[in-house]
Amino acid sequence: MLFHITHVHTPETCPYHNPEKARATFGKMLGSAEQLGVKLVGVWVDVPAHTLYIVVETDSAQKIEEFLAPGLEIGCAETMIVQDGREILKRRAGTE
Repeated sequence: MLFHITHVHTPETCPYHNPEKARATFGKMLGSAEQLGVKLVGVWVDVPAHTLYIVVETDSAQKIEEFLAPGLEIGCAETMIVQDGREILKRRAGTE
């Protein structure tokens, strides 16, 4: 299953200017994905808004929880199940 994750933190907790904090949070989070059974599809950042947009593929909410744990030290995350809209349209139109 695909999941869209939106992680938000504050300017005060942002690791942008602190390489050690960046490694301990987002570095650890993104570096552990494969080991945890989470495939990174994409990661996008809106630096001024202190927001990360992450799309992952995995088969369990527990794996997402473990993946996000280091980043939850500095902010919060919203996770949504998403699907490929083109595939849905193909199925609905009967053109699979």
